[in-house]
This record gives sequence, structure tokens and C-alpha cells, in this order.
Amino acid sequence: MSQAPVTLRGSERPLAEAYDVALMDLDGVCYRGPEPVEHADEAVDRARALGQRMMFVTNNAAREPQTVADQLTSLGIPTRAEEVMTSSQAAAAILAEDLPAGSLVLPIGGAGLRAALSEAGFRLAETALELPVAVVQGFAPEIGWRELCEAAFAINAGARYVATNLDATLPTERGMAVGNGSLVAAVTNATGVVPVSAGKPEPEIFRQAVARACSERPLAVGDRLNTDLAGARAAGVPGLHVLTGVSDARDVVLAVPGERPSFLAVDLRGLAEPHPVPRQDRDGWWRCAAAAARVAGPEPHLEVRAGERTLALEAGTEPVTVSLDAWRCLAAAAWAAADAGRPLTPEQVPALEVVAPR
Repeated sequence: MSQAPVTLRGSERPLAEAYDVALMDLDGVCYRGPEPVEHADEAVDRARALGQRMMFVTNNAAREPQTVADQLTSLGIPTRAEEVMTSSQAAAAILAEDLPAGSLVLPIGGAGLRAALSEAGFRLAETALELPVAVVQGFAPEIGWRELCEAAFAINAGARYVATNLDATLPTERGMAVGNGSLVAAVTNATGVVPVSAGKPEPEIFRQAVARACSERPLAVGDRLNTDLAGARAAGVPGLHVLTGVSDARDVVLAVPGERPSFLAVDLRGLAEPHPVPRQDRDGWWRCAAAAARVAGPEPHLEVRAGERTLALEAGTEPVTVSLDAWRCLAAAAWAAADAGRPLTPEQVPALEVVAPR
């Protein structure tokens, strides 16, 4: 049986009215390192005023929810600890489904991981010599060879293995640094055991967040296709992609089905706006409001239409400036072409600078 195309959705109402809870990513959506993302505070305020609740969902396993909440509050986004779901909490919830309270677990990570496991009712081991029944590994900058060895010893002795996330890298002000997934790879290489992952892009962290928020109509919000939006797809949650972080507009046009967003916006102000859906006409043009785009030619290429003028897009050194609606049309056209067996290559899609009307 063929699967339905994975394409954009539309909403005649602002997303903050149509979806009761926003499952918000943090880095690249609400802040970049210590600095706030522009318009994030006012956008969250506006979404809340429209009736949408917030649940901040992060792969960061090192920090406790209160620490995350305090940072958001200091950046103008008032947040309570219970509005934060970390991958450490999701990992603890996975273990709690199968292990009785009081089970001995070896945490390889920071304070956030230890707190989540303790709150879930587990006793914490310090070394593999205590014969823990499970190992949970999450990122902390102090993790080194000794901690990785303790994890390997326990796993080789039969302990279950859970990772808070498998992110190979993590963003810092100096660039992409070694992430938890890279440290997990060392333990996997030593043991031959691949852990169950609790964080994005696996669906469990989204399911836990939805359950905690008692949400009936959740919306995931993220900046990274292969974690935030892939996780939303895996969990069956519509996803809003914003251009304030890792994945850019060109990445979205080239997105594979399992990473495609349901909605597109330049930044979090898109929560308070309706989202028109692109539709294809008889001539093959995908239209959204006044914008139109299509994939044309025997050697497929993108075209956009502005008024009576048609512009063929070619990859080059300079970004091509397009409207938000034109970006929606470009994504819908490229995805439909890929699903029909005519995918565009990265060399056929230029860098895009998206300008939203305000």
C-alpha cells in the first residue's frame, strides 16, 4: 500500500489557537547559548495570550528542569520547572516502565540525570562493582575515560543500556562540539550494545511531554530537521520549523519525508499567525496566496513566479530572497517532485533568504 504524501498543512486560525500546547525546543528556538533569540519572548507571550500552553522539550540531559526554567525566565520567557521536559526525565520514564522502584541504576552524566533518576524512585550506583541493573548515559562536560569504563563494565555484566539522546554534536559559541552520541559510540564500540535512546529524534520524549501537559492537540516547534522535526514525525505530532537555528530554508526544501515540517515560519512569531497551505493547479504550479513555485524541465529545476515574471532558481554563491509564501510553495513543489521520483539535488537548490511580511 502506498503511503500518503508528506507535505505541508494549513491552518486558518493562528497555530496558538489551533494547538493547545507547543512542545518547544530550546537552543536555536528560544535562545542561542546565553543569548535570547530575537522576538522569542514576545512571541511566547502572544501565544500564551491566545490560549496556548508551553512545554519546553530538550535533549539537554545535564541540567535540572529548574535550572532550565530559571534561564528561560531570565530571558523574558517566564517558565516553571514543571513546564520543562528533559531527555533525562524521558530516560528515567523508560526505565520506570520495566524496573521496580528502588532498582539500582548507574548514571553516567550530570546533576540533571541524577536528579531525574532519583525522582523516578531509583537508587543510584557509583560504580559497576555495585552490579546496577541499568546504565543511563547522558552528556556532562566532566565525563571522561573512567566514567565510560564504568558504563562498559556494567553493560558487559548484563545491565540494560539507555541513552538520554544520540546527538553526535552539540552547539557551542565556538562551533559544534562533541555530543552525547559520540560518547555513547565509544561505549557501544567497547561493548557491542546499542542503547535505547530517550531523546529526539525518538518519539518517547514527545510522548512523555504530551502526557505531562495533558495535551489533546500538541504542536512541536524546532529548528533542526533531523532531531526536532524527525522526532515530531515519529511521534505523530505536527511540527513547526523556524529559521533561527540549525536547519535553513534550503535544507527544508531538500528535506526527506521523515524530517519534513508541517508548518513553516521565520521565527516564533509564526505561532500567532494563520498558515495558508500551498495547492497545486492544473499547470503544475504550487500556489500559496500571491506566490507560486514549481519543479520544471527534463533536468528538474525550481521556478518561482512573481506577478507575470517567472524566475528559474539556480544554485550559486548569493542567496535568493523569497517571501514566506514562496518558500512554502518551493517546499511543497520539491517534496512532491521527490515523492514522484524526481528529487532535486543539493546542487540544484540555491541558498534561500526568507522574508516574512510584517
